[in-house]
Amino acid sequence: MAVALAVQPSLSKLVLKPAQVGQGYVQLQRTDGHGTAQRTLDLCGTNNYASEALRTSRLQVDYLKPNGPYRISNEVVVYKPGGAARAMREVAQHAASCPSTPIVVEGQKATFKITKLSDSKLIKGYVAVQIRETAVVKGKKVTGTYYAVYQRFGDVLSGVYSYGAPTPEQELLCLRAAEASARNLRGNHGSGGLPA
Repeated sequence: MAVALAVQPSLSKLVLKPAQVGQGYVQLQRTDGHGTAQRTLDLCGTNNYASEALRTSRLQVDYLKPNGPYRISNEVVVYKPGGAARAMREVAQHAASCPSTPIVVEGQKATFKITKLSDSKLIKGYVAVQIRETAVVKGKKVTGTYYAVYQRFGDVLSGVYSYGAPTPEQELLCLRAAEASARNLRGNHGSGGLPA
């Protein structure tokens, strides 16, 4: 008797289309956007995510509007069975327990302030956060604010990230893109509930 093999999701069909991000946005390929050599999870500046070893494929692309102040990135990752659920548990734990004291990130001391965000249109179990990072680079204090939204459907995880000025518009742009990503994930798996 033949055994049916699981169909590998098409990552190029799951990543956001430029129009899903916003009018005037264009998609840009990343030199580190293919394969699992590049990390997926590093929230709170840490790299102790055991789920990283469970990834099987990954695609990340960026979106820019010419002369626009914001950049969006969408990362879609396929995991071994149970891996995406584990990744979500890990990222939720790191979001909740990120220390308020400085930690060393890539040789620089950095402090993270993570604020949770809410959006009822995202997939149940999502993690959406604003990250305010303060570091000292070459003797100068540098502060940046960015956004990250993680959600999964079955063994596929999507991360949507936004960089730019820390404004309500940037937050809204990231959440709207994450809502579109949720539709992509659900559409790829049919209309049923969240797979275990």
